[in-house]
Amino acid sequence: MPSAIRTYGFLSAKLKARISKTMPPETMDRLIKARSLPEAVQFLRGTAYQAIEEAYTATGDLRAGEALLHERELRLYTGLFRYLDEPVLSFVRALAARYEIDQVKNAVRLWFDAHVRGRDVAGKSGYLFRGTIVNRMDVDAIVRAADIEGVAAALSGTPYAAIARAELPAAQASRSVFSFELALDRRYYDEAFAAAASLGGRDREAAERALGVDVDLQNVSWLIRFKDFYGMGAEDAMSRLIPRGRAIKPAAVAAVWDSERGSRGAGGIGLDLLGRSYPGVGAMMGGGGSAAKLAVLEAATRRVADDEAGKSLCGYPFSIGVVLAYFTKKRAEMRAVMTVLNAKYYALAEERIRSSL
Repeated sequence: MPSAIRTYGFLSAKLKARISKTMPPETMDRLIKARSLPEAVQFLRGTAYQAIEEAYTATGDLRAGEALLHERELRLYTGLFRYLDEPVLSFVRALAARYEIDQVKNAVRLWFDAHVRGRDVAGKSGYLFRGTIVNRMDVDAIVRAADIEGVAAALSGTPYAAIARAELPAAQASRSVFSFELALDRRYYDEAFAAAASLGGRDREAAERALGVDVDLQNVSWLIRFKDFYGMGAEDAMSRLIPRGRAIKPAAVAAVWDSERGSRGAGGIGLDLLGRSYPGVGAMMGGGGSAAKLAVLEAATRRVADDEAGKSLCGYPFSIGVVLAYFTKKRAEMRAVMTVLNAKYYALAEERIRSSL
């Protein structure tokens, strides 16, 4: 196995230089204070996000800019492939598979809308990413598929074909793709943790810690969908959480559901879900119903991810931690930019925008 200095010496310096070029706080503040979406987009001119401004100016379509940003986010990973050797290369490839899974989800959602829900999806496939990430697939063939077997056939040669055959019949019957998407998420984390296990001691520890925080974020997202969109009970929700998270354990999820009724579990939810694993965060979880607690929980977990990235950047420079910090910082910035732009599209108040970042 190559030495840590050989593996990360050049890369660490390169990534830290990229991170230093993040969007200045004053530019983000101008975005938030902009009076309209067109004005906010104009503030992207001369920044690393100028391509979004150009796409929006040319088309008037914010989704075109969002698709461009997602492609750029993917290239954070694929752009590093040429600098890496095994087993680090396989780990970063496993992380990049997240975007391939998003590619599958987006295509299957369009197929589902057209063939199960009977909706018009004309023109919507133009936003799909068509490049190869890890496995070759034809996303247009997925959208055009006549039935579930056609979807699976379009995914032939990928690990997602078996998931489609196993999960889409039930999804079709229930008119909801959540079980299919949850199965894809589980596979992603299975593969990512397996790739992390092949790393050396220091790298493995950093990778598993970062993945654990990421699982927590994904589980919060699923909890919000379970409760708000599917009306799922606490026990059912608990059984569906993705394992290996650092803090959000199934036994504590009931406190979120109980908090809607003001049970005694509500006050301690911050400690139950985050406090023991992420000291200092539990104090953020005050009163309010389950929706408010889940929103605060999501913001708190994002803050934890950012703190973990900061520690990696200030710590030992010759480890996977610097690479993971780069991904976390850049993804957070991209998310913040799109959150502000989408908020401007819906003309949301400045205070509400700031609370969602």
